[in-house]
Amino acid sequence: MPWTDRMSRASLRGFEFLTDSHDAKGGRRLVVHEYPGKDEPNVQDMGGKSWDWRLNAYFIGPDYDLERNGFLVKLAEPGAAWLTHPWLGLLWVRVHTWSVHESTDKGGYCTIAIEFVPGGETIQPVPDRVDVAFDRTRQLADAAVDDFSLEPMSADGMTAFIAAVQQKLEVLRQAISLATLPLTWASQIMGLIDGVKGDLATLMGMPAAYASALRSLSQVLGGGADSSGLSDTERPRVVAGIAGAAMNKSTTTLTGAAAADGAVRRNLLREDALRSRLLVTAAAQVAMADYRAEADRDAALESVLSAIDALLPSLPDPVFQAAAATRAALYEALLAQDLKPAAYRDVTVALPAVVLAHRLGVDEAVFLARNAVRHPLFVKGRVYG
Repeated sequence: MPWTDRMSRASLRGFEFLTDSHDAKGGRRLVVHEYPGKDEPNVQDMGGKSWDWRLNAYFIGPDYDLERNGFLVKLAEPGAAWLTHPWLGLLWVRVHTWSVHESTDKGGYCTIAIEFVPGGETIQPVPDRVDVAFDRTRQLADAAVDDFSLEPMSADGMTAFIAAVQQKLEVLRQAISLATLPLTWASQIMGLIDGVKGDLATLMGMPAAYASALRSLSQVLGGGADSSGLSDTERPRVVAGIAGAAMNKSTTTLTGAAAADGAVRRNLLREDALRSRLLVTAAAQVAMADYRAEADRDAALESVLSAIDALLPSLPDPVFQAAAATRAALYEALLAQDLKPAAYRDVTVALPAVVLAHRLGVDEAVFLARNAVRHPLFVKGRVYG
């Protein structure tokens, strides 16, 4: 790792720069009155002094002068701005003074010593759209877990209920397997599903514990995309798979006394609802990424929005509000990405994927993922490159 990567980073008005240390100075405005013949002075406190902060900005390398010039333009802009301080966080400041030192040492570099003072009347920073979307997704998961409960069941009913839920979890396991996730990510999820299935009798004795276990599963499912290095071209396929699992209403055949037990059927519907809602939050997490192609972004977004829209009519009010907020935040965050539309062709006569990928100038793997190709030898309809 080069030494420049080990320096801290700050930013002002969207311009990022390197820094290695900081100074902050505060105090109180005191007036000391000394009188003849008196040993003790009279100290008058006039209030607090305004803080000032000092940072050194470094620009290094053969083209450092271009960055230096751009940064000096930012420093000269009038008015207050948010400074992202590597030690103190967000500070509302005005640039007071700065001085420039340049040297040909180390291949050429520039140091700009900057003094900041408080910016005056503070305005609230505009929240990051992606952070808002993740927060709304978390709130939806909270609401889904809080809404989950089970009616009392007979011993036979509980046995049938547990068997039915195990069957539904196995269906989910198979659906995740068909999504062809990266190995480490898939193994972790499969292990969690097996753990929930193995401990199901205990968890169902405490419905809140089962809801928490499913939420943990959905968090791993949603958060594994980034840790496993899932590319933006592969995400639409995975998002569609998770959203499809959320919408999968597998039927369960009850026999014996359980078939006449209304509580068992109602509890199965509640478990279905909990699993669907949490899987939607996982799909939303996977969909949140920086995309390079408009087609990939739109495909991932469409899968999640369709799943949320399918849930909305049956949601109780608190969960409905959380789901609607999640939908709006996700839509706003992803559509804020300024993407160029991907090249596309309308294929009337089926052609192999490798041929179309070549004509559109993309790798075959990217083409297959972007277009969710079912059969790589016979591709037809509108395809994106």
